[in-house]
Amino acid sequence: MTIRADRTAPRPRALAYSGSVADPRGLAVAAQVLIGVQAAAQPAVAVAGGTRSELFARYAPIAGPLLIATVVVFLCWFRRCRLNAEYFAPGAHKYSAGAAVWAWFVPGPMWWIPRRVALDVWRANAPADGAWLVDAWWVAWLGKTVGAAILIGLGVGRPYAYSPVDATVGVVAAVLAILVIRRITARQHAAVGAELASLPFAGAASR
Repeated sequence: MTIRADRTAPRPRALAYSGSVADPRGLAVAAQVLIGVQAAAQPAVAVAGGTRSELFARYAPIAGPLLIATVVVFLCWFRRCRLNAEYFAPGAHKYSAGAAVWAWFVPGPMWWIPRRVALDVWRANAPADGAWLVDAWWVAWLGKTVGAAILIGLGVGRPYAYSPVDATVGVVAAVLAILVIRRITARQHAAVGAELASLPFAGAASR
């Protein structure tokens, strides 16, 4: 007796996908901690007197390394989530996983491509749920980066962007960034678990 496989039966997506999928939770935790520390330091320095304060003198030596670490870890998380999103919504992304990194450093595209990548990653697991959070984070981030430059240009902001106004906007942007990281990470982790549970060998192991 010969048993033939039913080639018309849909394969579980986890078996059909040949790309890279990994749990982003470790990177997410590190990114949230670094963003939180940096966000807390800015208003503390601003309240203490800005660049003329003793607190700034102590914080200044680690400000640069902290910023670099935050950027690197966040971009690693962002790229990992973009790679995972290709598995959940193949062919539905306008920009590549590489754009999740390089677009942040190119004048012009940096003002809209990362937002587009984030929205596509969000919608890969939640097509119509809460995308406003990504937009709110992006507006706050633009307010932080562009607003700081404008304030300094007008002579309102202090060097190194330690004005109370800029620090407040920075805290808002950081809180929204942490919320975006938490939501995307939780959705991807839950979706990966659901996909693995649907695999044939997972069902056989549970019997």
